[in-house]
Amino acid sequence: MSTPVLPHEPARQEQGPAREPGRREDQRSQPGSAGTLSVAARIRPIALPPFTVGVYAISAVCGLLDAASFLKLGLVFVEIMTGNIVLLAFSVGTRGTHELASAIPTGWPYVAALACFAVGAVLGGRLVRAGETGRRIGFASDASLIGLAALVVALIHPGPVGNARYLVIAILAFAMGIQNALLLRWGIRDLATNLMTLTLARLLADSTPGGGDNPRAGRRSASIVIFTISAVAGAFMTRYGVLWPILAAFAVFALALPMLCNPRPSDPARQPRDGDGRRCDRHARPAGPDLSLPRFCGYVEQPSEDYTILVQDGNLLSIVRAG
Repeated sequence: MSTPVLPHEPARQEQGPAREPGRREDQRSQPGSAGTLSVAARIRPIALPPFTVGVYAISAVCGLLDAASFLKLGLVFVEIMTGNIVLLAFSVGTRGTHELASAIPTGWPYVAALACFAVGAVLGGRLVRAGETGRRIGFASDASLIGLAALVVALIHPGPVGNARYLVIAILAFAMGIQNALLLRWGIRDLATNLMTLTLARLLADSTPGGGDNPRAGRRSASIVIFTISAVAGAFMTRYGVLWPILAAFAVFALALPMLCNPRPSDPARQPRDGDGRRCDRHARPAGPDLSLPRFCGYVEQPSEDYTILVQDGNLLSIVRAG
């Protein structure tokens, strides 16, 4: 008798899910974990992205303009309003209340700068609430106003006394009010454009002698150095007139403007996408004890740091800053 031929039945063996061609399995079991844990990403972004370079340029602009206004427009600041408040207080305090009327004329430059700065800051708040369009309009307006101030200086030749200086002070203080309002929303953490006292305090308090681990020490130091060098350069240029530091500030701002107007990672056009090509919500946060997210798209809000991102079964477990 011939042996009947049975249909071919492949040997049964337990197999995992089919692997996609070209895909590597780099998951490793971790002791004490409920599942398979993998390092999904090691983010190392560019040290100085274009927008950050633009903010550094704003630090230089602030140093140039304050040197020009203080040395050539009557000891008044167009960007550091703390200085104007202190100088106005000194002007009033040294004369006493019985001579307050005589103190008002010497305090007008400070009052003008503070008032125009305030108007600019209010307008800047409106621009901030207009979103990315407001950001681009705001920074472009800043550059235009600084250029306008340079043109006014070239036409009327203001000095440290006289009424001609008030127009220049007003234009520049108004521009700086807009700029500071924009940087409250789109500024870079620990990259100071004018708050050098606070930046220096953070740098020293977080240093090794202060018991800290020097977080973002390079960024803090760079902003202080850039501001100082630009103020020195602006003071040197005032030897040849007030026009040159203002013109230099306009040139620096014009060069930085394309960087400041570039779409940022939070823009919808450049918003990160997950594996299925869907846009991710960068504001997503784990709620309660459950640390998982429906789908992790690899976005980190502080792009200046190195992060290790831990994912389990497609869900975000934690984001740990390296170092």
